This record gives sequence, structure tokens and C-alpha cells, in this order.
Amino acid sequence: MEKTHIRKNLTGVPVVEVLLQHASDQTENGGARQTQFEIAAVAMGEVALVLEDCTVGAYYRVQGFLNRKSLKSVKLRLHITHITPISFVDSSK
Repeated sequence: MEKTHIRKNLTGVPVVEVLLQHASDQTENGGARQTQFEIAAVAMGEVALVLEDCTVGAYYRVQGFLNRKSLKSVKLRLHITHITPISFVDSSK
């Protein structure tokens, strides 16, 4: 994850922009498929304040919606509405 420093938009709402990385195994048509991608994302308001404190390189579950980056753009950006850390438990102990 890469992220910008927190800023405020014209109405004074906190905004943080990030580049998220995803990798997972999915099932498609009965077969395994690896997925890997990066996606631009933005968080606003209270979620931006939470995202500002997130550690780059850590794992998080994010929820939100996709929208165009701007009215004239065809590029998609994820608008984060929820973010929670993911902790991995070592089951070998």
C-alpha cells in the first residue's frame, strides 16, 4: 500500500488517497485462478482519519464502492467506506 498524507477537500473533509495491492486464489469455472492487482482508492471523513494511521505493508480488509476517478475519466477508483486490520494467527504453535 502506498498512501498520500491527509489533506482536506474544498469543503474541509479529510481525504487520503492510496494505492492498494491485492493477491488471492479464486475459483473460476471449477478451477483455481490466482488474482493479483493494484487499485487506486480514496477515503474521506472518519475513514480517512483511520486510514492515515494505517501501516504501509500491513494487511487490511476494505469495503467500499467503485466509481470513476472524475466525471470525464473512465478509470475506476475504490471509495473506501470501511477498513479493518487483518491479523494472521500462527496455527503451528
